[in-house]
Amino acid sequence: MRTQDEILARYNERKDNDFFGFESNEYLRFLDYEHAKQFLKPEVAAKEWEPEKKTLKEIMVDYMPFAWEKANGCRGISSGRSIMHYTAWLWLDGDEEIWPTLADYEFYGKDQLVTICKYLGLDSEKWDDHRRVISD
Repeated sequence: MRTQDEILARYNERKDNDFFGFESNEYLRFLDYEHAKQFLKPEVAAKEWEPEKKTLKEIMVDYMPFAWEKANGCRGISSGRSIMHYTAWLWLDGDEEIWPTLADYEFYGKDQLVTICKYLGLDSEKWDDHRRVISD
């Protein structure tokens, strides 16, 4: 897991290039109160702020069926959003090989999902319908 300062720097780097916040907002979930308070409403107190409790692997594994459902259904925005979430999670996890390749989006992210499944030790065959169509 990245340090709090690294996460804050990554958030600041990505937020202006992430129109809907699908990637950048994932970084905020992992900040402690001291690092996150500048982005919170003033009335949010330290005792009310809780960073994400699940491990990154738990989050990524839990999200995988949904990501495949959207990719197999050729749901462009939802599929792209899934890849943006995984980009953040893999970066947070410290991966230096996979997350940079996720920007090469095509086929509704199916090839990226196969790669991520391998990284997580999951069998992509469980979800992959093996149809590759061009994303709109």
